[in-house]
Amino acid sequence: MVSGVFIFLFLVKCSSAVIYRINESEYDRFPPLYGLDDYEACMLDPDAVYCVGDYDLYSDEKSELMSLLQKYSDYTLKHFNHTQIHRGVCVTKTCKHFMNKQTVNKTEDLESTLAACLNESVWNDYQLQVKLNKIQYCKRAGEKQTVDISDAMMAIVCLVIIALNVIGSCYDSTFWKKEDKGNPYLLSFSVRKNWSKLIAPSERGTDPRLDRLKLFNGLRTITMICVFFSHATLIMSYSYISNPLFVEKAYDDPLKQLLYNGSLVTHSFFVMSAFLLAYNLQIHSEKHVITWKHFPRGVLLRWLRLTPMYALMLGTISTVMRHMGDGPLWQLVVTSESAACRQYWWAHVLYINNYIYDDAWCTPQTWYLASDTQMFGLCLLLCVMMKTPRSRKIMLTVLFVYSLLVVAAHTYFQNLDAVVLQKPESFRSVYAYDATFRLLYARGHTNLSTYTLGLAGGFLTYYLQTEKKDLKNYKNYRWAFWLLFPMGVAVILSGGIFYIDGVTLPTIVTVLYATLYKPIFQILVVAFIIGCILKFDTVYRGIVEWRGFTWCGRVSYITFFVHTLFQRACLGLQTTPYHMSEYNISMLLLATTAGSFIVAAILWVLIEAPINGITKIFMQPQTTKPPSTQSTQQNGQL
Repeated sequence: MVSGVFIFLFLVKCSSAVIYRINESEYDRFPPLYGLDDYEACMLDPDAVYCVGDYDLYSDEKSELMSLLQKYSDYTLKHFNHTQIHRGVCVTKTCKHFMNKQTVNKTEDLESTLAACLNESVWNDYQLQVKLNKIQYCKRAGEKQTVDISDAMMAIVCLVIIALNVIGSCYDSTFWKKEDKGNPYLLSFSVRKNWSKLIAPSERGTDPRLDRLKLFNGLRTITMICVFFSHATLIMSYSYISNPLFVEKAYDDPLKQLLYNGSLVTHSFFVMSAFLLAYNLQIHSEKHVITWKHFPRGVLLRWLRLTPMYALMLGTISTVMRHMGDGPLWQLVVTSESAACRQYWWAHVLYINNYIYDDAWCTPQTWYLASDTQMFGLCLLLCVMMKTPRSRKIMLTVLFVYSLLVVAAHTYFQNLDAVVLQKPESFRSVYAYDATFRLLYARGHTNLSTYTLGLAGGFLTYYLQTEKKDLKNYKNYRWAFWLLFPMGVAVILSGGIFYIDGVTLPTIVTVLYATLYKPIFQILVVAFIIGCILKFDTVYRGIVEWRGFTWCGRVSYITFFVHTLFQRACLGLQTTPYHMSEYNISMLLLATTAGSFIVAAILWVLIEAPINGITKIFMQPQTTKPPSTQSTQQNGQL
């Protein structure tokens, strides 16, 4: 009976109009998904026109190949849309037989020329027809990006920053020799002092509890490298690749499933941010009365700490990056982001870009900053309101239950996926049209469960330290702590159930998974943090508390912006479709990691450290916290 059911299901699957897999010899019959004419050779012609566009395949007659393309492309979960091809065409060379004198000047003539040109070439090779879907852009020989007022303003800002650092450094080294005296504003721009702060170890402050927070440097650095890896593969798939089959076959590789549901790791930043908020607030309350003024002060301090570097990166993307390179894909990969940031910069400065649906192209990764800032403001307000342990327990319970119900309601009533499914075509649009990403994954109120767990972890750790709870009595259960990592990997791999061919899970399963998978994973992260702070284990703790992570953790906020600039520039400069492989992905990851941390260290010394110093002068003129505490708090929000 059971075998009969399996045979029936197999026959139904085989008879489906959707093709799940195809052998490589059949795949080789497909027209290449991407193609680029020689850009450099094309631009040698003074009248050259190079256009990048999308073309739809079709056939007026019955075509076995067209039918195969349609059935294969219908499986959007794991396959690209092979009924649409993407080409970079040197119009003046490849299509010269279809041109007339007006072609290079009139858009209508250019469109008809490209359609006729590609139609002939595809028909000759594949007996299929094409029609132009959209011209992304055209580049003419000698055409340069114009320098406008925003470029000039950005240049002035950079010159001012350099001048301030030169003046501050000269004042520090030449005119002022005594420590802790002199003009604090000028000394904030001392490169020598800021470099010393960057490479300084995590010093032991007046409160030994704060010294235990050094694990966050390692945890933040490791998590950021995971983000680099995820974005490296995303940017590759966003550009033109020579072997799209590599992406389509990756779904059947168990190891690569870590990547497809690895977005869980990013949410660990929410836990770290909330943990530090709750923990530092408790310590602050030992010597200060928590009043309503702490709410606007805390929000303003966070805005002043995050926004200057954020604004500088937005300005760099909007202006400098447009002029930094050239190539057939530069406008697609780099300039398109510049245009989006010019339009939606205000939403980023206000930290509401994750609720602006059309703003999907300007620094897509900054959905996290907006979401985290929104939850920080809400939870800081609640913590100020709820001052007793009992009221905070009630607050955390209500907040957690509410957050679960919100996710369940969104998933059910808006018919969303349980996770952001990493579909090939979603890579090409950077999730701009993915409803699950825009409505569930990136919003602040739908991530409250993980932030609430971080708050609970901070309050619990403070309580255990205050009550001097000794975990030595539980050392026999260290094996459970060691299992946290494999359990986390198991939770990530569990997302693979949504990539099983031909299986549609019941709605109740989708809703439950969407509601619970992030809290379950972040509970493991909270347990890991608490165990390391209370020295329950020496293996994991020794890794995350490694001295080398100290400066990396301090600059992690800047690497969050810088790494995508490296990746986009690398892919935007390609003149041929990029070949995806494990080796090339690893090389891009290594280059991104090294380049991002080096540049971030320089920017930290020249910009972030001075800004933090000036903010401290304005907001905390009589602070008693040691330098190591300040460093931990400055990086606590990412």
